[in-house]
Amino acid sequence: MGEWIDVTAEDGHRCQAWLARPVGAAKGVVVVMQEIFGVNDHIRRDTDKFAGHGYAAIAPAVFDRVEAGVELGYDEDGFARGRSVVGELGWDGPLLDVRAAATAAAAAADCGGPVFGVGYCWGGSLAWLAATRLAIPSVGYYGGRTAGLIEEQPQAPVMLHFGERDHAIPMADVDSIRAAHPAVPVHIYDAGHGFNCDMRKDYDRASAELALRRTLAFFDALS
Repeated sequence: MGEWIDVTAEDGHRCQAWLARPVGAAKGVVVVMQEIFGVNDHIRRDTDKFAGHGYAAIAPAVFDRVEAGVELGYDEDGFARGRSVVGELGWDGPLLDVRAAATAAAAAADCGGPVFGVGYCWGGSLAWLAATRLAIPSVGYYGGRTAGLIEEQPQAPVMLHFGERDHAIPMADVDSIRAAHPAVPVHIYDAGHGFNCDMRKDYDRASAELALRRTLAFFDALS
């Protein structure tokens, strides 16, 4: 369903992005923000999934700012390499890529509808920043760095999903987010880290489907 396109950010950086167009007119744009494993098969399929729900969906390869074509598996080597890239990346460049991707998707699909963001793992925290710094309504899935960014104030609606059995994100961190931002809906699932990804050992279909329904309802309510 999707295809690779080139996207140019306002600082002149060019990156690839996976673009999936819906059948018929797009209801809006969804920018999909990757895990630490790059825009791999799972992220491409997830982007296609949002296109199947009527959105022009796009996943910018934000790791291109460090190394082009990063696409990793869910093994120890993949974790180590992904963390290494993240350590060099920072937040400012990826946020420029998110904004550029939203503009490119809207143009490619001739869509004047609303722009939303959704992110997973590291991208879940990037989604939080898309809401606080870019004013893009966003949904973050198990963003482990979000608790360290709770001083940021949302400039657009935001929703967060976490797994109660997440080995990487203590419930104390989730509680701190809730306490700092009581107006932000935070949903907890009987699942571990990465429960949305069917390529990870903690994939939980029931939790993933419920989180998706809530995410789509969040988008629909703002459309």
